[in-house]
Amino acid sequence: MKNFIHTFAAPLVLITCLLVGCNNDEDSLQLMDEEEFLTAKIDGLDLFVQGKEGIISCEKYITHTGSIDVFLRVRTISGESIEFKLSNYIGNNSYSLGSSMFHGSWIKYKQSEGEWINVKGNSQDLIEILNDDGNYISGRFSFQGHNGTDLSRKLISDGNFRVKLDF
Repeated sequence: MKNFIHTFAAPLVLITCLLVGCNNDEDSLQLMDEEEFLTAKIDGLDLFVQGKEGIISCEKYITHTGSIDVFLRVRTISGESIEFKLSNYIGNNSYSLGSSMFHGSWIKYKQSEGEWINVKGNSQDLIEILNDDGNYISGRFSFQGHNGTDLSRKLISDGNFRVKLDF
């Protein structure tokens, strides 16, 4: 009986454990891609970016003054993008948007025809962080973008996102 266990049963149990313990890494990668997304309405038309359908990047960094800023960039395959910077980031909070990309918080929508950035003082321009667990940031946003070249406007509404922080 002891010979049977050493010869057949032990290797069989080992092989079974190895087969059960292995998983398909492609399924895991696809699940990670599906966890990241950004959606919004641009003048009523849907914008949707998820996983491999575009480029999603978000980083948290310490500035030269010691404060924390967050920079998010999401771009579709066709070239549309939404970017924002949150200055003096403190986690879950509502952030009011300034008018300069170099001072304060801002958000912009960009496509081949131009770019539309928020204008300081519009109380409806908002980025709200709902959750930051150290790996992912999720939230919502809306703003009215202004194009300084042709003076056109775009309403970006119903924005939602969940993105993985780049380290």
